[in-house]
Amino acid sequence: MAKMPMWQTCPPPETRADSGFSLLELLTVVTVLALVASLAMPRLAGSREALELRAAAQSLSSTFRLARSRAVATNREVWVTIDVRARTFSLMAGIPRALPTGAEVSLVTARSERLDRGRGRIRFYPDGTSTGGEVGLRVGSAARALVVDWFDGSVVERGEMGGARDG
Repeated sequence: MAKMPMWQTCPPPETRADSGFSLLELLTVVTVLALVASLAMPRLAGSREALELRAAAQSLSSTFRLARSRAVATNREVWVTIDVRARTFSLMAGIPRALPTGAEVSLVTARSERLDRGRGRIRFYPDGTSTGGEVGLRVGSAARALVVDWFDGSVVERGEMGGARDG
């Protein structure tokens, strides 16, 4: 096989006029990127609400579980107070913890545990039972419900799809 000179195997160098992108190509790419970003922004904002709501539901659920454990361990009644108007909850007379700003909060509890129109509590007993109840949380289109079973004091979280998650 005969050897070829190197200049014959390499493609000819491009001229300056042929290299780079045209203004039309750059504008097309920028337009497509802007369109994709405008479609993604509402989803990101909605996911922030959902994450904030999930964190609040987990915090409240953990407080319910702590109250039940404390009631059993100390052999005394322990309760969690929920203030629907102030959007807060607290363990016994502890420091109120805030729920997400702008959240709609609802409370269903035993009549004996209603403190006033906007406040009520869920009480846990030394044998592990409770008065039971449900706390609903909604921010925008995201919603969660925490259901406390009166029989065994367990907490079940229901998410936006309506399915239950044991906790």
